[in-house]
Amino acid sequence: MRTVVLIKSNNLECLSVFEFETERYDFEQYEWSWNKNNNLIGKEGGKLRFTWQPHGSQFTINESVPEDALVVKIRKPDKVDKDLLLKGVGFDESWVTIVKQNGGRIHKT
Repeated sequence: MRTVVLIKSNNLECLSVFEFETERYDFEQYEWSWNKNNNLIGKEGGKLRFTWQPHGSQFTINESVPEDALVVKIRKPDKVDKDLLLKGVGFDESWVTIVKQNGGRIHKT
């Protein structure tokens, strides 16, 4: 079994991907403590490996990004005219049905 990690930049113009053999973690190998934000952290040799945020129910495993990780940079495309695009694909309004929720009831228009 493999673990795949996807790292995205905030503007989504740069991505990095790497994978590694999935491992089973033995909790006794790590030093566990609560940090100042009341998160449970696990360290290995003083290096942060795990963070559990109980208030957000999130568990993070910290991995180092390998030198050979795939890095993809995406050039933001020029803006496409919406009407030109819809005409180009032969858009027909019958393709879309709008569904509204009003007071717990669903109305189809």
